[in-house]
Amino acid sequence: MQFVRPDNGQTVLPFFSDQEQASVAAAGQAAIVAMSGRRLFELTRGATLMLNPNRDHLTLYPPEIGALLEGRPLGVFSHETVKAGEKVGLCPPSVPTDALVLALRSLFEREPSVRAGYLVEVHRGADYSDVLLLLTLVVTKGNVERMVQLTSMALRSATPPPLPVTMSCVLPDEPLPELCHHGIQFYGT
Repeated sequence: MQFVRPDNGQTVLPFFSDQEQASVAAAGQAAIVAMSGRRLFELTRGATLMLNPNRDHLTLYPPEIGALLEGRPLGVFSHETVKAGEKVGLCPPSVPTDALVLALRSLFEREPSVRAGYLVEVHRGADYSDVLLLLTLVVTKGNVERMVQLTSMALRSATPPPLPVTMSCVLPDEPLPELCHHGIQFYGT
């Protein structure tokens, strides 16, 4: 029993962490089958799964499921909000980024939803000593969440970047953030 996500139009296969949630979702209209997570991942390889869609709604994409089955780590990311009016310094990356760029290009060449990628070195804080790389992707509508998760996984399995990486996404019909013009475009279709 699959459903289409209203937020991005993706078809997902729901699964649940407990009997109660599964029973509520099935509403007596579908059978409930219990199995190990590994068995579920093996049987549904290639599908996009959503854990606890009515509560937690954690989406697992096919490459992530493959990584779990192979014992490879998933990416880790968190959300950050930049304060309005925060002053930052911007420049092209001053550290070697060849390994990072190669890993990202390898991913994006298989993902037609990514139209462009930019890297900017950002200096933050009172004395601009907090330095990071800002990765900005131009991603088609409905694919931002998936690309954030897959990019995070690619970063985790690649050679560690020389600086922390923060990521943002824009849609193709949105204006490119001005700060992208202070860095490099390393990918484009």
